[in-house]
Amino acid sequence: MNYPVIPKDTLIPDSAIPTDEKFSGMKIVRFQSNKEAHDNFANNRYEFQHELGMHHTVRGVVLSRKGAAPNYRITVTIHAKLRHFIEIVKYNPANPPGDNYEAIGMRQAHEQTQADFKGAKKENLNNFRNYNIEAIRGERTAYLPTVSGWQSDKFFDQTIFVAFDEPSDLSLYGTLYLPKAPVMQSDGQTQTAALFQAAETELAIKAGALDSFGTTLEIELNVDELKAGQSFADRNGRGSKKNKNLVSRLDNSSALAIIRERAIKDTIFESRLADGRTGGASETATKFIVDLSTMDQMLLGVICRNTKKPEQIKHYHIDRFVPYCREFLLMLQETFGEKWADPTPKNHEPYRRLYIHGWAFAQKAIAVAYHDAMRHKLVPLGASLGVSSDHSTPDEVLKMDEELVEAAKEKAPEPKITLTDLKYRLTKIDWLRYRKHWIAVTGHKLDKTGKKKTREIKDGTEGGKKLIVEGQAQNTAATIGFLYNKIMSDSWEELCSDVDAK
Repeated sequence: MNYPVIPKDTLIPDSAIPTDEKFSGMKIVRFQSNKEAHDNFANNRYEFQHELGMHHTVRGVVLSRKGAAPNYRITVTIHAKLRHFIEIVKYNPANPPGDNYEAIGMRQAHEQTQADFKGAKKENLNNFRNYNIEAIRGERTAYLPTVSGWQSDKFFDQTIFVAFDEPSDLSLYGTLYLPKAPVMQSDGQTQTAALFQAAETELAIKAGALDSFGTTLEIELNVDELKAGQSFADRNGRGSKKNKNLVSRLDNSSALAIIRERAIKDTIFESRLADGRTGGASETATKFIVDLSTMDQMLLGVICRNTKKPEQIKHYHIDRFVPYCREFLLMLQETFGEKWADPTPKNHEPYRRLYIHGWAFAQKAIAVAYHDAMRHKLVPLGASLGVSSDHSTPDEVLKMDEELVEAAKEKAPEPKITLTDLKYRLTKIDWLRYRKHWIAVTGHKLDKTGKKKTREIKDGTEGGKKLIVEGQAQNTAATIGFLYNKIMSDSWEELCSDVDAK
């Protein structure tokens, strides 16, 4: 047996290890290329080689710079046995440990994980757990994806990598000394929880799976909660069925997200967008006017009538579209803001119980109407939306965009109605949900006998009541389209009647 040799000389402190700016200032011992580092490590002269309780010692690790300059991500890829996986990750998302996540810079992510791990996701956990158990039994081959996680930047200065091979300027191979702090998942949350549960089974212990079951873990280093949120949004927000409000809340770098944040600033919407965690936009909820996903769809309606995907809006589009998106939101604020009261005034009903304009389908229809009232300006500005630029340099992309915009201006479409006309119509329309013309548009709810459902509502006076027919609020393409067509048509004045449905 080989015993570690403790040098007689003073150990080299971790603070003396050179940092590598190419890897975001990470401490790297270049065993292969630096003779002094080679000798010091081979003779156990480094402090970290003796303080084994401070780090996980992980061999056979690839340290990489991923992505594109200058915004490289620093990741380590670990192929770990199940026992080592559990020890390194530490954080079971289905049963989080009681650590102080405020202190280690993971509080928001910790709270989000606890809130999100329920419902269908909890059922998926059981399915993945059983899948792993069947693999341990030998009944199937385990096709497990790489679990992606991150460790707080609070521990980055304690992380050390010993490079035994330096195949390229983007990757190193060697041994990782990883601080013993939790690893939060950015992707593979359910898989992680399933591995924790499988590891706790008697079968795993009897079968020796803790030391024979192989996993792959990619950990992003030097991550704060903002970067962690962006990682979640980027991984789960493109063409997936994840919680779109959560993705929108965590997304802080996409062009549409930036447009949204700049457009809502200092408007009624700034503090009243629901993210699906802090509250919703139900009939009786009044704090939030719309949710984040709806707002993004409204802005897409303004920009391009929802004909393009969010990722087709690029950063060079931001400045040109923010003024129009902001003008649209201010139009809604000026027209309907007083009605969107929070809290609900005494003797009144919550505004979504009363008004069509409190519902997503109406706001989306008005967004498209705004676009068509401003399409002589918006259509040319969006000429390059969706145009492929995969093979172009940044300068070439900007030049192409400029040429397309200028060409489109020469054949810009005429507005369907003027913006002044649109604002006038919005102020004249009677938006009470129980009016006869709205029940004709949205349909009515049914009671248990199949008849029109009615409700007594407060009429704004002390003790006063009013019996109304309950309309539906279906957020469907058909309802949105019907409402848009009616607002823009020559018969729009039919929406101004004060006759109640019976």
